[in-house]
Amino acid sequence: MDCEVKRPRVVAFEVTRRCKMKCVHCRAAADADFENDLSTQDCKKIIKAVGDYGRCVFIFTGGEPFEREDLFELIDYANSCGHVVSVATCGYDFDDEKARRLKSAQVVTLSFSIDSDDAQVHDDFRRTEGAYARTLKAIETAKSAGLKFQINSVVTKLNFDNLPAIAKLAEDLGAYCFNPFMLVPAGRGKEISDIAISSSEYEKVLKTAAQLKSQSGIDVRFTCAPRFAAVFKEMYPESKKKAFGCLAAGDFAFISHAGDVQTCGFLKISAGNVLQVGSFGEIWEKSELLNSIRRKKFGGKCGDCEHDEICGGCRARAFAQSGDWLGSDPLCSFYRKASTLACAHIEDEKISEAAQAVNALGNVSHNYLRRHYYNLWFTLKAKNSREINKILAELSARFGTQFHSFPSGKRYKMDSAAIKRHDPPMNYNAMICCMAANWNFEPAAKYLCDLPQVSHCYERDGTSDWPYNLYAMVHCDDETQIHNIAAEFMGEFGIEKLEILPTVKSLKA
Repeated sequence: MDCEVKRPRVVAFEVTRRCKMKCVHCRAAADADFENDLSTQDCKKIIKAVGDYGRCVFIFTGGEPFEREDLFELIDYANSCGHVVSVATCGYDFDDEKARRLKSAQVVTLSFSIDSDDAQVHDDFRRTEGAYARTLKAIETAKSAGLKFQINSVVTKLNFDNLPAIAKLAEDLGAYCFNPFMLVPAGRGKEISDIAISSSEYEKVLKTAAQLKSQSGIDVRFTCAPRFAAVFKEMYPESKKKAFGCLAAGDFAFISHAGDVQTCGFLKISAGNVLQVGSFGEIWEKSELLNSIRRKKFGGKCGDCEHDEICGGCRARAFAQSGDWLGSDPLCSFYRKASTLACAHIEDEKISEAAQAVNALGNVSHNYLRRHYYNLWFTLKAKNSREINKILAELSARFGTQFHSFPSGKRYKMDSAAIKRHDPPMNYNAMICCMAANWNFEPAAKYLCDLPQVSHCYERDGTSDWPYNLYAMVHCDDETQIHNIAAEFMGEFGIEKLEILPTVKSLKA
């Protein structure tokens, strides 16, 4: 096997497609007249097959699970198989008796859906008058019984600007978790493209959700929004809270109302039918569908993305748009080639060979010899940071010296016309590298950008050996002028660590 197979921590079982509500987005296209539910015995075979492979959090979902008269029998059976049970309910017929029995059955969590803090907006979305009031009543009933619950919200144009208010409502109601779901075009969800958010709105929502997660007193998750993991990590790199990308084929499995194992409820492609195969584990480990996703050999932007390990893109949205579940997530607008400024200390007799090797890479735009211990400096781009690290590791091995990488952060200034002035002796220039403190970084960068002698100014990541985070290219008539500019800059902003690296010559035509 050429990919890692993790046993799922969470399995959702669609025990029915019956439901009295007709929500506009429903992936199951559930309705009150559905008649093809599995028998009690078939459901138990599936529950046991999952338990034989590994115990997990086992979610009874639908439709509306309480439409099954044998739901409590199935819950008891799941408990006997060692599962931890959760139930996803619409809440329209939820009463004290159901709550009491769930508590007695040791059900650990419930989930309810609230799509707006405005009752009419919620009722219209759920196409059920009074749905909002019934949900609030069901929540109070669950709380009275001591049941733990979360609040789910489907994100659309109707509510994406109102997520903070819904999150606050969830917290006020006593939920342990607020869990927005991105709309995925499946079931009736295919028919409501007019309220699906755009890529730019998606980015805004991701940042809003990340801020909510960072600041909220309850847990905030985001389902069907795999890029959330990367956005949260970028915005709050020091946070101990965890955000996840797509869990399909890894930590999460879905089993349909017919017994088909799927990546999730939105990608309706069967990896195998538990009732036909008889073994959940065999399907889970041997399915080419599941293994192709685990390999993460995605196409398009997702294949080139530096976040493929923590994100993975939405396979269901990719399939809905292109018919290829390994294609690009069409909702995600993120695409950025990784870029870095690299350097190395090269012995004089190897300068020519090293310059040729760097120039031969094809993705190097500038390559300079500078008067410094680190004398070879070049810009390098690749499809992701792993590719950059691989290239620099190969160069390090070839020349027996460490090639360092200083990835680009924010670009403050770039005068493209000045690039032609970088080659002495016609123009004297030097790269200045300094360490600016967080509190005065922005003013220091602005100061440099305002200098007419500065053509380029970048924020870059430093290292313990090279702790500089602000870089500028300075052009003057001679070295004394550059040293004067550097001295004034250091005095103005209390800069204690600064290096001046004069350009000797360009090594790339």
